[in-house]
Amino acid sequence: MAQDTLVWSKDSLLNKEHFKAKRSRYGNDVPAYTVTFIYLYQKENNGQRMFYVEAILLKSQSYMKVETPYLLKHEQLHFDICELNARRLRQKISLKDFTKVKDVVAVLNKLYDKTNEEYRKDEQRFDEDTQHGINAAKQQVWIESIAKQMTELEEYSSTEVNVVR
Repeated sequence: MAQDTLVWSKDSLLNKEHFKAKRSRYGNDVPAYTVTFIYLYQKENNGQRMFYVEAILLKSQSYMKVETPYLLKHEQLHFDICELNARRLRQKISLKDFTKVKDVVAVLNKLYDKTNEEYRKDEQRFDEDTQHGINAAKQQVWIESIAKQMTELEEYSSTEVNVVR
């Protein structure tokens, strides 16, 4: 999976090499799409159970017919929206009081499901507002809005989330 995934980072901008799908599953009229998701997992770190939230792009399922700077920016914004929602999930987890929670994983799953639903709505609004990138003025509004929100949630940019019990 590691070679097929790209974890969002502020330093990794999308390029044609991140789009490995050979054909569009949405027909010939679709110039590009990214397959992204929020990944929540846990692992042991120095004897402590830690939780991680990552914004992931699947290269093998992401498609781009012809690379253009404008199209790359549109697809980058999809990935950025994924990261923005990952930060929102990290924030929710960080602010949650788990001291009286018996089943931490169940609570995390509820937070994940709610955030994932909000993320999908953001994605849909983005494509509707920008007409899938055709409306450059609306896309610029989204670029500025996403950048502002990402800055506001900068303290939640680390993928590691400590669940305090």
